[in-house]
Amino acid sequence: MKEFIDYLTQQIETGRENIARLEADDRRDDADFAKVRVNIYDVCRTVTIALIDRPVSGADAVKNRFERFREEWTAALDKAKAHDDTRNIVVGETKLEALADVITHFEEIGK
Repeated sequence: MKEFIDYLTQQIETGRENIARLEADDRRDDADFAKVRVNIYDVCRTVTIALIDRPVSGADAVKNRFERFREEWTAALDKAKAHDDTRNIVVGETKLEALADVITHFEEIGK
């Protein structure tokens, strides 16, 4: 599990560097979406750390929480699409893309 947490930490650090570059280039919108991605990696790292060491939780609890995130964020994206809320559509898609990456790496190295 350490390798998975290290991966999330690396994604957070790389994302923060990217945000700084984007802001320096006065690319605020791109920086904002990069912040969304960094936030997803950070939330997933926090959840993993909190659940993995619990005696009755472990990897299954982490996987289940990631799946709940996917369900909740998909519902929010669907709502944004129903209301033609362009900004929240892009935010929702960004969140789900980052979460898909997290889940892929969790399945590969997190167990």
